[in-house]
Amino acid sequence: MTAILTASRNSLSDLVTRMKRVNHRLDHEAKLIADLRRSSLTPACFVPGIEHHAAAAIIRAGLPAIEHHRRPLQPRIDEHLFLDVAARTGVRILACWDDRAHRVRMQVAEVGEPDLWDRIVVLFTQWEMNGRPVPVTTRTHGSAS
Repeated sequence: MTAILTASRNSLSDLVTRMKRVNHRLDHEAKLIADLRRSSLTPACFVPGIEHHAAAAIIRAGLPAIEHHRRPLQPRIDEHLFLDVAARTGVRILACWDDRAHRVRMQVAEVGEPDLWDRIVVLFTQWEMNGRPVPVTTRTHGSAS
C-alpha cells in the first residue's frame, strides 16, 4: 500500500527534525541505562516511597526533569531507574525483599552528576513527612509504579 503525502516541504522537514531528536534522545537514554546496569551497586538506605505504586507521579511532581521506570527482575526484586537524560545523569536501585529481616533492602548505582540520589532521598523523605500525598497527574512520562 502506498500513501501520498500532501504536506508542505516545511512540514515534512519539521517532522524529520523531530524524529531525529526523538531518536537522538532514545540513544542517550539507552546509553545511560546501559551505563547504570554496568555500574557497581552499593548498599543504600531504605526509601519507602520508591516502592509506592505512585512513585512515578511523585517523582514527576517533585523532580519534573526525572523519568522513573520500574520493572520486576524476579518475584521479590524490582529495578527502579531514575533518569535525567538531558543531564546524562541516572540512578539505578535494586529493591530486594529480605525474608530474614522482613523488610526491603536497597542497593544503588549512580552515573553522571552525583547528587541525583540525594535529591530522590530528600523528595521521598519530604513526601513521607507530608503524609504521603499522591499527586494527581495526567502526564504519561515514565512508568506507573
